[in-house]
Amino acid sequence: MCDQHPVTGAAARARWSLSRRSALKLALAASVVGAPAIAGGRLLLESNGRSKPAMTPFVAPRVKESAPAPILITYIGGANPVIWQELLKVEGLPYVQALPLDGLALEDLRRADVVILLPGSLDADQVDLLRDYVEAGGGLVAVTPAAELLPVCGLVAEAGATDDGYLCIVADAPGVEGIERGPLQFHAPLQHYRQREAAAVAVVCSREATATTTPAVTWRRLGRGAVVTWCYDLAQSVVITRQGPPTRAGAEQDGLDGVRAVDMFSGFIDLDRIHVPQADEQQRLLINLINEVSTLPLPRLWYFPANADSVLVLTGDSHNNPAPAVDAVLRRVEAFGGTMSVYYTPPPTDIVRRAVRRVRAWLDEQPVVGDLVPPSDVVTPYHADRWRARGHEFALHPYVEEGLEIGWARYWQQFTGLGYGGFDTTRTHRVLWHGWTDTARVQAEYAVHMNLDYYHVGPTFQRPDGTWAFGYFTGSGLPMRFVDAEGRLLDNWQQNTHLVDEQVIAMPWGANFVGSTPEEAVEVANDLIRRAAGGAYAALGVQCHFDPFAVPGPWRAGAEHYLDGVSASAGAHGLPILAATHWLAFTQARADARLTLLHFDAAAGSLTFAMQVAAPDEALTLLLPIQNNALHLVSLQANRKQISFQTRKVGATLYAVAPLAAPEMMVEARYATL
Repeated sequence: MCDQHPVTGAAARARWSLSRRSALKLALAASVVGAPAIAGGRLLLESNGRSKPAMTPFVAPRVKESAPAPILITYIGGANPVIWQELLKVEGLPYVQALPLDGLALEDLRRADVVILLPGSLDADQVDLLRDYVEAGGGLVAVTPAAELLPVCGLVAEAGATDDGYLCIVADAPGVEGIERGPLQFHAPLQHYRQREAAAVAVVCSREATATTTPAVTWRRLGRGAVVTWCYDLAQSVVITRQGPPTRAGAEQDGLDGVRAVDMFSGFIDLDRIHVPQADEQQRLLINLINEVSTLPLPRLWYFPANADSVLVLTGDSHNNPAPAVDAVLRRVEAFGGTMSVYYTPPPTDIVRRAVRRVRAWLDEQPVVGDLVPPSDVVTPYHADRWRARGHEFALHPYVEEGLEIGWARYWQQFTGLGYGGFDTTRTHRVLWHGWTDTARVQAEYAVHMNLDYYHVGPTFQRPDGTWAFGYFTGSGLPMRFVDAEGRLLDNWQQNTHLVDEQVIAMPWGANFVGSTPEEAVEVANDLIRRAAGGAYAALGVQCHFDPFAVPGPWRAGAEHYLDGVSASAGAHGLPILAATHWLAFTQARADARLTLLHFDAAAGSLTFAMQVAAPDEALTLLLPIQNNALHLVSLQANRKQISFQTRKVGATLYAVAPLAAPEMMVEARYATL
C-alpha cells in the first residue's frame, strides 16, 4: 500500500513543449550516442511513451458452439448466463453451452447431460419439457425456480426471503463430501421454500451454525433423473462475495485515508469465517452436485500448473528504489526457485529528462564508453530486460491520487517513455480503488489483465476483542474475471493479495497494523500456506515491498526474515513461487482451453473427447473421474498413446490426473466393472 505522499505540482505536470535549452540537451545526447536507432526525433518520440492501446476492456462474447456440450445453461428472457459460464470455467469445466429456453425441444435438452436453468417465469409447456427431460434421465439444476416448476423440484413456496445470511451443509446429504460444513456466508436473495419430495443438501443457519428448516440447496430423484435446486443465485452471490457489495463502492469505511477495495468488506466479511474460502466452497458444492446428477464421468481442468496443490503469487511494490536493492531481493527469491513481480513507480520527469536517461542508460551498457559514465543506481530498461530474462516481471505501480484516468495516462507515459516496455499485471499505489469496477476497467483498457488491488490490510481485519483475522476476505483463493454492474465480463482477473507485509511487519513509513514480530508474521503466512496445500486450494497473493531493502533502517532485517520465511514455507509445502505474469499466463491458458466432441458409451465403457490447448507449455492438468456408477477407469490414452496417471480427490470425487502436453489431444478413457 505505502502511504508515501504522491509527487504533485510542477514536476508531475511537466510541459511537453521543448525550450531551446532542452532541445540543445537532447541534440547533444543524440550526437554523443551517434546511433540512428535512438537519435533525434525517434528518441524524442519513444521517450514520449507509447500510445494507449486501442482495445476493449470487455471479454469478447463466446462463439456459440454448434456441437452440443455436456452442460447446458438455459435461460428465459433477459437472464445473463455469462457469470454462470465464468463460474464454471473457474472450476475447470471448459465445455458449457448457453442457449435460451425458448425454442428448445426435448431432443435439444437431451443432448446435454446436465441442464442449469437460470431464474425466470415458465409456461406450462416449458415445465412439461423440463419434467420430461429429468424423467428420461437428465440432470437439472434449477436456480431460484419459479412457482410453476416447484412440483418438479419437490418444493412448496413459502413467504419471505433471506437477502444475506449463512448456510450450513447437511451431514450425509448427496454431494457434500469434502465441503466445509459451515456456516458459510451467501450474498444473494434466498427464496424460502418448504421441502416436499426434496431433501435438503444445505439449510439456512445462524452465524453460530444453528440450523433452520429453510433449505438453501435441495436434491430429489425424479424418474430416471434428478433435480438440484439452488434457492439463491449462486453466481450473483459469488460475484458480490468476491468484489464486495456495489452499494458500498466509493465509500470510506475503515478509517484509513483513501478509498480502497477493502473498504467494501469492513463489517461485510465475517472475520470468524475468513479462514474459509467461502465462495470457493459453494462453487465446489455445485460441482459435486453436477457430478451427482450427471450420467457421464465429466472431465475437468485442475486449478494450478503441473498438478501443484496451490501456488504462491509473489509480488513487491517498488517506489523508485535503486536497481541494486531490487536485484538483491530478486536473487533472494531465486534462491528458493521462485520468480517475482516488481511493481515499479518511475519518477515523474518531462520528455527531455526521459530521453537523457535513456541515452545515459544506453551509454552505460557500452563496453568502452560505459566506464566513463558516472555510476548510477537508477533502474534502466536494461535492468528490466535482464530481470525479465531471469523469469521475473517488471510492471507499473501507478499513482492515481489525482484521478484514475489521469494517473494511468501519466504513469503509462512515464513508464513506457523510459523504455520499460509493456506489462500485463499491476497493483495501484496505496491500492486506491475507484467505483465498483472502474479501476479494473481502466486497467483492462491498458492491456492489463490481472489486478492485485484487493489487498488484506488495515483495521478491517481486527475483531472487537483486538485479535486479527487472516485468510480469504473475498471468499476465494482463485482468480476470476471482474463483472461490472451491467453483468459484462471485464478482461481483467481479480487476484487477491492475501499476505501483505505491511500488515504484519514494520515498514519505513510505519505500518505493522497487527504489531507482530517478524517470526509471528511468518507463522501467519505459514498457517495460510498450510491450509492452501491441505485443501483450501489457493493462489496466495503475497506483497513484499522492496522499500525496506532499499531504505536504511531497522525494518530491513524484518523484511528479509519475512520474505525468506514465506518463501521457505511455500517450498516446504510444495507450492511453486510465481511472478504474477506467469500465473496470469497459466490462468489465461486454462480459460482458453477447449474440450469438444465428448462422447460416452456406457455399454462399451468408452469416453472420448478432444482437447485444444493453445499454450501447452503452461502445464495444464486434466482431471477425469475414476468412477462412474459401477464403472471404474482402467486405462487412459491421448493421441493413441497410453498415459500413466496419478489420483487426486477434489470435493467428493476421486480423479485421475494427467498432464495436457500437446496443443491438440484426442483423449480416450476406458471404464470397466471391477
